[in-house]
Amino acid sequence: PLHPVPPLFPCPLTLSLVTNLDMLRRLRRHRFACRRWHSSQAFEHELHHRPALLRGSVPLRSQASHAHAHNDALRLSLRFEVSQTASSSNDWTFVWTHGLTSSVQSENEGGWPFAGVVGLSDLIPVLRYDARGHGTSDRADECTWAAMGGDLRSMQQRILGGRKVVLGGTSMGAAASMYAAIEDPSSVAGLVLATPPTCYDTRQKFVPMYKESLELARSKGLEAAKTVAASKTRPPLFLETESGRAMFDIGWRAKFDMGLDRYCAALQGAMESDLPSQDSLATL
Repeated sequence: PLHPVPPLFPCPLTLSLVTNLDMLRRLRRHRFACRRWHSSQAFEHELHHRPALLRGSVPLRSQASHAHAHNDALRLSLRFEVSQTASSSNDWTFVWTHGLTSSVQSENEGGWPFAGVVGLSDLIPVLRYDARGHGTSDRADECTWAAMGGDLRSMQQRILGGRKVVLGGTSMGAAASMYAAIEDPSSVAGLVLATPPTCYDTRQKFVPMYKESLELARSKGLEAAKTVAASKTRPPLFLETESGRAMFDIGWRAKFDMGLDRYCAALQGAMESDLPSQDSLATL
Protein backbone atom coordinates (compact mmCIF):
# COMPACT_ATOMS: atom_id res chain seq x y z
CA PRO A 1 0.00 0.00 0.00
CA LEU A 2 1.01 3.59 -0.61
CA HIS A 3 2.23 5.38 2.48
CA PRO A 4 1.21 9.06 2.20
CA VAL A 5 3.84 11.74 2.56
CA PRO A 6 3.10 14.40 5.23
CA PRO A 7 1.48 17.46 3.59
CA LEU A 8 3.85 19.96 2.01
CA PHE A 9 1.29 22.33 0.51
CA PRO A 10 -1.70 23.78 2.38
CA CYS A 11 -4.25 22.82 -0.27
CA PRO A 12 -6.13 19.75 -1.61
CA LEU A 13 -3.89 17.11 -3.18
CA THR A 14 -4.00 13.69 -4.72
CA LEU A 15 -1.37 11.00 -4.35
CA SER A 16 -0.12 8.49 -6.88
CA LEU A 17 2.67 5.93 -6.79
CA VAL A 18 5.41 6.60 -9.33
CA THR A 19 8.77 5.14 -10.22
CA ASN A 20 12.05 6.95 -10.63
CA LEU A 21 14.56 5.71 -13.17
CA ASP A 22 17.28 7.77 -11.52
CA MET A 23 16.67 6.14 -8.16
CA LEU A 24 16.10 2.46 -8.96
CA ARG A 25 18.54 1.46 -6.27
CA ARG A 26 16.37 3.15 -3.70
CA LEU A 27 13.03 1.74 -4.79
CA ARG A 28 13.36 -1.17 -2.40
CA ARG A 29 13.45 1.26 0.51
CA HIS A 30 11.17 4.07 -0.57
CA ARG A 31 7.80 4.70 -2.11
CA PHE A 32 7.43 7.86 -4.09
CA ALA A 33 4.50 10.21 -4.19
CA CYS A 34 3.63 12.95 -6.62
CA ARG A 35 1.26 15.71 -5.59
CA ARG A 36 -1.19 17.82 -7.42
CA TRP A 37 -3.20 20.65 -6.01
CA HIS A 38 -6.36 22.12 -7.51
CA SER A 39 -6.31 25.36 -9.54
CA SER A 40 -6.43 28.52 -7.46
CA GLN A 41 -5.98 32.23 -7.97
CA ALA A 42 -2.59 32.05 -6.30
CA PHE A 43 -0.85 30.18 -9.11
CA GLU A 44 -1.34 27.90 -12.09
CA HIS A 45 0.25 24.47 -12.23
CA GLU A 46 0.32 21.20 -13.99
CA LEU A 47 1.42 17.74 -12.93
CA HIS A 48 3.79 15.97 -15.28
CA HIS A 49 4.08 12.24 -14.90
CA ARG A 50 7.75 12.35 -14.07
CA PRO A 51 9.14 10.52 -11.07
CA ALA A 52 8.46 12.19 -7.72
CA LEU A 53 8.19 15.61 -9.34
CA LEU A 54 5.56 18.27 -9.11
CA ARG A 55 5.98 20.98 -11.72
CA GLY A 56 4.20 24.26 -12.10
CA SER A 57 4.30 27.96 -12.81
CA VAL A 58 3.92 30.61 -10.14
CA PRO A 59 3.08 34.15 -11.30
CA LEU A 60 4.70 37.09 -9.54
CA ARG A 61 4.22 40.79 -10.07
CA SER A 62 7.86 41.73 -9.77
CA GLN A 63 7.92 43.50 -13.12
CA ALA A 64 4.71 45.46 -12.63
CA SER A 65 3.99 48.51 -10.55
CA HIS A 66 0.69 48.63 -8.69
CA ALA A 67 -0.56 51.11 -11.28
CA HIS A 68 0.05 48.60 -14.06
CA ALA A 69 -0.65 45.35 -12.20
CA HIS A 70 -3.57 44.65 -14.54
CA ASN A 71 -1.23 44.38 -17.52
CA ASP A 72 -0.52 40.66 -17.97
CA ALA A 73 2.44 41.47 -20.23
CA LEU A 74 4.24 42.96 -17.24
CA ARG A 75 3.72 40.00 -14.97
CA LEU A 76 6.49 37.54 -14.32
CA SER A 77 5.99 33.80 -13.90
CA LEU A 78 8.65 31.38 -12.69
CA ARG A 79 8.65 27.71 -13.56
CA PHE A 80 9.42 25.41 -10.64
CA GLU A 81 9.50 21.76 -9.70
CA VAL A 82 9.35 19.98 -6.35
CA SER A 83 10.87 16.60 -5.52
CA GLN A 84 10.02 14.70 -2.36
CA THR A 85 10.21 11.08 -1.27
CA ALA A 86 8.30 9.18 1.38
CA SER A 87 11.33 9.42 3.68
CA SER A 88 11.69 13.22 3.40
CA SER A 89 11.56 15.17 6.62
CA ASN A 90 8.83 17.77 6.57
CA ASP A 91 10.53 20.20 8.94
CA TRP A 92 11.92 22.41 6.17
CA THR A 93 12.04 22.74 2.39
CA PHE A 94 15.32 23.18 0.50
CA VAL A 95 15.06 25.79 -2.28
CA TRP A 96 17.87 25.73 -4.87
CA THR A 97 18.73 28.50 -7.36
CA HIS A 98 20.97 27.82 -10.38
CA GLY A 99 23.78 30.02 -11.68
CA LEU A 100 24.04 32.66 -14.42
CA THR A 101 22.61 31.54 -17.82
CA SER A 102 21.87 28.07 -16.44
CA SER A 103 18.52 26.42 -15.67
CA VAL A 104 17.01 23.38 -13.98
CA GLN A 105 17.18 21.47 -17.26
CA SER A 106 20.77 22.45 -17.92
CA GLU A 107 21.83 21.27 -14.46
CA ASN A 108 19.95 18.01 -15.04
CA GLU A 109 21.86 17.52 -18.29
CA GLY A 110 25.23 18.15 -16.61
CA GLY A 111 25.80 21.78 -17.58
CA TRP A 112 27.07 22.44 -14.06
CA PRO A 113 27.71 19.77 -11.43
CA PHE A 114 24.68 20.35 -9.22
CA ALA A 115 22.14 17.90 -10.66
CA GLY A 116 22.71 15.85 -7.51
CA VAL A 117 20.88 18.49 -5.47
CA VAL A 118 17.62 16.70 -6.26
CA GLY A 119 18.98 13.66 -4.44
CA LEU A 120 18.57 15.58 -1.19
CA SER A 121 14.85 14.87 -1.55
CA ASP A 122 15.54 11.65 0.37
CA LEU A 123 16.08 13.90 3.39
CA ILE A 124 14.07 17.05 2.73
CA PRO A 125 11.63 18.32 0.05
CA VAL A 126 13.59 20.06 -2.72
CA LEU A 127 12.21 22.96 -4.77
CA ARG A 128 14.17 24.04 -7.85
CA TYR A 129 13.16 26.71 -10.34
CA ASP A 130 14.29 28.74 -13.35
CA ALA A 131 15.22 32.30 -12.38
CA ARG A 132 13.71 35.24 -14.24
CA GLY A 133 14.98 35.42 -17.82
CA HIS A 134 16.34 31.86 -17.61
CA GLY A 135 15.14 28.44 -18.74
CA THR A 136 11.38 28.21 -19.11
CA SER A 137 10.57 31.17 -16.85
CA ASP A 138 9.43 34.47 -18.33
CA ARG A 139 11.90 36.94 -19.78
CA ALA A 140 12.72 40.05 -17.78
CA ASP A 141 14.45 43.30 -18.63
CA GLU A 142 15.98 43.54 -15.16
CA CYS A 143 18.03 40.52 -14.11
CA THR A 144 19.90 41.87 -11.11
CA TRP A 145 20.60 39.60 -8.16
CA ALA A 146 18.53 41.83 -5.88
CA ALA A 147 15.52 41.43 -8.20
CA MET A 148 16.03 37.66 -8.26
CA GLY A 149 16.19 37.63 -4.47
CA GLY A 150 12.84 39.39 -4.40
CA ASP A 151 11.44 36.80 -6.81
CA LEU A 152 12.73 33.99 -4.62
CA ARG A 153 11.15 35.47 -1.51
CA SER A 154 7.81 36.02 -3.30
CA MET A 155 7.83 32.48 -4.70
CA GLN A 156 8.62 31.09 -1.26
CA GLN A 157 5.64 32.93 0.24
CA ARG A 158 3.20 31.93 -2.49
CA ILE A 159 4.11 28.26 -2.70
CA LEU A 160 5.22 27.45 0.83
CA GLY A 161 3.47 30.07 2.93
CA GLY A 162 5.12 30.44 6.31
CA ARG A 163 7.06 27.19 6.01
CA LYS A 164 10.72 27.31 7.08
CA VAL A 165 13.25 26.95 4.25
CA VAL A 166 16.92 26.32 3.67
CA LEU A 167 18.04 28.44 0.72
CA GLY A 168 20.87 27.31 -1.51
CA GLY A 169 22.39 28.29 -4.81
CA THR A 170 25.52 28.56 -6.90
CA SER A 171 27.13 31.80 -8.06
CA MET A 172 24.20 34.04 -9.12
CA GLY A 173 21.91 31.67 -7.22
CA ALA A 174 23.97 32.06 -4.06
CA ALA A 175 23.61 35.84 -4.33
CA ALA A 176 19.85 35.62 -4.90
CA SER A 177 19.56 33.38 -1.84
CA MET A 178 21.37 35.96 0.30
CA TYR A 179 19.06 38.74 -0.85
CA ALA A 180 15.99 36.62 -0.16
CA ALA A 181 17.26 35.70 3.30
CA ILE A 182 17.84 39.34 4.19
CA GLU A 183 14.21 40.17 3.30
CA ASP A 184 12.93 37.76 5.95
CA PRO A 185 15.66 36.13 8.07
CA SER A 186 13.12 34.54 10.41
CA SER A 187 11.82 32.28 7.62
CA VAL A 188 15.26 30.95 6.66
CA ALA A 189 16.68 28.07 8.67
CA GLY A 190 20.00 28.07 6.83
CA LEU A 191 21.98 29.01 3.72
CA VAL A 192 24.01 26.72 1.41
CA LEU A 193 26.24 28.89 -0.78
CA ALA A 194 28.16 27.03 -3.50
CA THR A 195 30.87 28.91 -5.42
CA PRO A 196 29.57 32.36 -4.39
CA PRO A 197 30.31 35.14 -6.90
CA THR A 198 33.03 37.73 -6.54
CA CYS A 199 31.99 40.78 -4.56
CA TYR A 200 32.74 44.38 -3.59
CA ASP A 201 36.12 45.71 -4.78
CA THR A 202 37.13 42.40 -6.35
CA ARG A 203 33.95 42.24 -8.40
CA GLN A 204 34.67 45.52 -10.13
CA LYS A 205 37.67 43.88 -11.79
CA PHE A 206 35.32 41.46 -13.57
CA VAL A 207 32.93 44.06 -14.97
CA PRO A 208 35.06 44.62 -18.12
CA MET A 209 34.89 40.86 -18.82
CA TYR A 210 31.10 40.91 -18.68
CA LYS A 211 31.02 44.04 -20.82
CA GLU A 212 33.27 42.47 -23.46
CA SER A 213 31.11 39.34 -23.62
CA LEU A 214 27.96 41.44 -23.82
CA GLU A 215 29.22 43.65 -26.63
CA LEU A 216 30.50 40.64 -28.59
CA ALA A 217 27.16 38.84 -28.34
CA ARG A 218 25.22 41.95 -29.38
CA SER A 219 27.47 42.69 -32.33
CA LYS A 220 28.28 39.20 -33.64
CA GLY A 221 25.82 36.79 -32.01
CA LEU A 222 26.01 33.85 -29.65
CA GLU A 223 28.01 31.58 -31.98
CA ALA A 224 30.84 34.10 -32.01
CA ALA A 225 30.58 34.53 -28.24
CA LYS A 226 30.92 30.77 -27.74
CA THR A 227 33.92 30.57 -30.07
CA VAL A 228 35.73 33.30 -28.16
CA ALA A 229 34.82 31.73 -24.80
CA ALA A 230 36.19 28.37 -25.97
CA SER A 231 39.51 30.00 -26.89
CA LYS A 232 40.02 31.45 -23.42
CA THR A 233 41.56 29.71 -20.44
CA ARG A 234 38.93 27.71 -18.62
CA PRO A 235 38.91 26.21 -15.11
CA PRO A 236 40.38 22.70 -14.82
CA LEU A 237 36.87 21.46 -14.10
CA PHE A 238 36.09 21.93 -17.81
CA LEU A 239 39.32 20.50 -19.17
CA GLU A 240 40.53 17.49 -17.20
CA THR A 241 37.79 14.96 -17.94
CA GLU A 242 35.51 14.07 -20.82
CA SER A 243 32.47 14.94 -18.74
CA GLY A 244 34.05 18.25 -17.81
CA ARG A 245 34.66 19.13 -21.44
CA ALA A 246 31.08 18.17 -22.27
CA MET A 247 29.91 20.44 -19.46
CA PHE A 248 31.09 23.48 -21.42
CA ASP A 249 28.98 22.55 -24.45
CA ILE A 250 25.93 21.73 -22.33
CA GLY A 251 26.24 25.09 -20.61
CA TRP A 252 26.34 26.87 -23.94
CA ARG A 253 23.32 24.95 -25.13
CA ALA A 254 21.40 26.60 -22.30
CA LYS A 255 22.64 29.99 -23.49
CA PHE A 256 21.42 29.33 -27.02
CA ASP A 257 18.08 28.21 -25.61
CA MET A 258 17.82 31.55 -23.81
CA GLY A 259 18.22 33.45 -27.05
CA LEU A 260 20.29 36.58 -27.62
CA ASP A 261 18.01 39.07 -25.85
CA ARG A 262 17.63 37.07 -22.65
CA TYR A 263 21.33 36.15 -22.63
CA CYS A 264 22.29 39.81 -22.91
CA ALA A 265 19.81 40.82 -20.20
CA ALA A 266 21.34 38.23 -17.86
CA LEU A 267 24.86 39.53 -18.49
CA GLN A 268 23.71 43.12 -18.03
CA GLY A 269 22.15 42.14 -14.73
CA ALA A 270 25.39 40.49 -13.60
CA MET A 271 27.33 43.66 -14.51
CA GLU A 272 25.00 45.77 -12.37
CA SER A 273 24.95 43.42 -9.39
CA ASP A 274 26.94 42.83 -6.25
CA LEU A 275 26.39 40.94 -3.02
CA PRO A 276 24.33 42.58 -0.27
CA SER A 277 26.29 44.97 1.91
CA GLN A 278 28.33 43.53 4.73
CA ASP A 279 26.08 45.33 7.22
CA SER A 280 23.03 43.63 5.69
CA LEU A 281 24.69 40.23 5.79
CA ALA A 282 25.59 40.78 9.43
CA THR A 283 21.89 40.71 10.26
CA LEU A 284 21.58 37.04 9.24
